[in-house]
Amino acid sequence: MRRWRRSVAGYLLSACAFVWRRVMFRTTFIAITGSAGKTTTTACVGAILSAHFPTNWTPGGRNGRVSLARDILRTRFRHRFMVIEVGTRAPGALRKAAWMIAPDVAVVLTVLGVHTDAFPSLDAMAAEKEQLLSRLGKRGLAILNADDLLVRDMATRCRGAVRTFGTAADACIRASDISATWPHRLSFWAHYGSDFCRVRTNLVGEHMLTPALAALAVGVSCGVPLELAAAEFAHVQPVAGRMQPMTLPCGAIVLRDDFNASMPTLVAGLNVMRTAEAARRIVIVGDILDSTFTVRPRLRDLGRRVASAADLAIFIGYASNVSAKAAIQAGLTPESARSFQNLRETAAFLQQELRPGDLVFVHGWTAHQIERVILAQLGTISCWIERCNRSIDCDRCPELKLIPLLPAGSLTVR
Repeated sequence: MRRWRRSVAGYLLSACAFVWRRVMFRTTFIAITGSAGKTTTTACVGAILSAHFPTNWTPGGRNGRVSLARDILRTRFRHRFMVIEVGTRAPGALRKAAWMIAPDVAVVLTVLGVHTDAFPSLDAMAAEKEQLLSRLGKRGLAILNADDLLVRDMATRCRGAVRTFGTAADACIRASDISATWPHRLSFWAHYGSDFCRVRTNLVGEHMLTPALAALAVGVSCGVPLELAAAEFAHVQPVAGRMQPMTLPCGAIVLRDDFNASMPTLVAGLNVMRTAEAARRIVIVGDILDSTFTVRPRLRDLGRRVASAADLAIFIGYASNVSAKAAIQAGLTPESARSFQNLRETAAFLQQELRPGDLVFVHGWTAHQIERVILAQLGTISCWIERCNRSIDCDRCPELKLIPLLPAGSLTVR
């Protein structure tokens, strides 16, 4: 009965949002989708536009039907722009979202192998992402990633105008001279027609170039000069759980990538670690999503991948020893490939092991609360439950009851 009531409430909320969107005809609605980078792009676009225009945007990465409806209903007549993140977990979801949002500007970032249980091929995922363009009229604008061939190809079927971004020579917004080797943050030269400027961000990793360029493309398309749009990146910090740097009391630096454990995000994070400048590179992982392998081959593949980017690899889970053995076979010593059954054991090990100069990459997903191995380094936590039905981050959960060793303001790397 409770589930039925929740479903009915969701449909009613969506219906209200559909009507309210049509009332807000003077507001330009900007919808952002892609297999990765949606939340970071939304944060960057929100920062750029809100610095120059009344803009409605909601950070945090919630992009389900109910969240979309609530965001639309928060839009007011004073808002010049509405920036909204749109995700999908099943075929047809983006068509429904596009009908409700009726975007004036649609941004498609990437097509990657995620949600493979619902989308068995990249072509299937691309077809789903393209549905966001279905409600664009002739006056609409599609902003597409020129470096992703599946996204670029959507331009041939778009009814509205098209603007591209990427490193390709023919991209409307183009990047060159890209630098992102840790401890440096992402920076690059941005080119738009005859205009160009250096863009310095706080984002970690070259893969964040896609969200940054997409945000610049939206900014200039909405009337913000390139140089002014680029200047706003100084105010945008990495989104929580997406390559988010933190300094621990012991002096080690952590890159928290604990929101989404898909294979593409793991590969991107390991690329950052592989070239990073640090005393020790430590990688902490549980299982991964969207692999084409069954359990044990998947864990062996995970071990080999981590071994190529880590001086110390830590695997967590009931069969984590399989990954540790594969990492040893790939070249790590037995002392440098460790496995633990649960998060509490891992946290206790890290309390004795971490030291100044270490760079730690933590990869997992919210449902498994892997971030607690890091939060336990900040102080004492009370919750070590193995299965949790809460849909909030551990950082914001009242059950965590963190007693910090240092003031909270001193933990985030700036």
